[in-house]
Amino acid sequence: MNCDEAKLILQAYRPGGQDADDPQFAEALALAKRDPELSAWFAGQQKFDALVSREIKSLPVPPDLKDKLLAHENLLRQKIVELPAPVWWRNLFPFGLTAAWAVAAAVVILFGIAVFWKQPENNAHFANYSARMVYAAVNDSNHVDVENKDMKQVVAWLGEHHGENNFVLPVALNGDSGLMGCRVLDWHGQKVSMLCYGLSGSGHVDLFVAGANVFPDAPPEDKPQFVSSGGMPTASWSHDGKAYLMVGHGDMAALERILQPKAAAKWQSPASIPFELASISNF
Repeated sequence: MNCDEAKLILQAYRPGGQDADDPQFAEALALAKRDPELSAWFAGQQKFDALVSREIKSLPVPPDLKDKLLAHENLLRQKIVELPAPVWWRNLFPFGLTAAWAVAAAVVILFGIAVFWKQPENNAHFANYSARMVYAAVNDSNHVDVENKDMKQVVAWLGEHHGENNFVLPVALNGDSGLMGCRVLDWHGQKVSMLCYGLSGSGHVDLFVAGANVFPDAPPEDKPQFVSSGGMPTASWSHDGKAYLMVGHGDMAALERILQPKAAAKWQSPASIPFELASISNF
């Protein structure tokens, strides 16, 4: 079973866990647990289904709705009606479905189409990318594809595997100090490089590098933005056509220390001082 087949099956999975023990969903659910991207999609699907369910339940029911529907049904029985040409959406509803439920179902379908139509644009936003990379940094069992402490070899490996390998690093990450390994991930058809560091005094950090043109809202040039994503501290910035995301496994102060030039006074905020970078071309 691939991801597309699993998505088709999981679209019928009801929110609330009623289908957790249904064998028809077992294989798709197991794949969702192993695949982070499918897991993120499934979580969003469940939220959408729960939202639609709440919206339908919140719709007020007119007190005279039943009488009106019965009166309308009796009127139709008294007339000979020529069947119109088939309409595509009528085949979506079971025979005998009442008008009220047909309208409700149509509203749900149109709402779902509208949400689905907007997903490609919304999912390409940097916040969604950040959440996905944080998930990879924290939850993926294969944290790195290769363990290597030599930057030259890491850059070469990233290039061989079609990852970003022409990037610029903050001074604190320049050289081999703290480098532990690397990985290549996929994001909307683009390759993303990850560098894993274990830094003395700053703990464990992961740096993700992607093309800035992938995002309609790439972070600002050379001005790190410090935010929490998925409960983890992150810093993001752009430089020379690349978008950078740093995920810390400690506190936000550790990321700020990494991105401060060593000569800067400790009390200065990273936003108030030049952002010092070192190109990997030095290696």
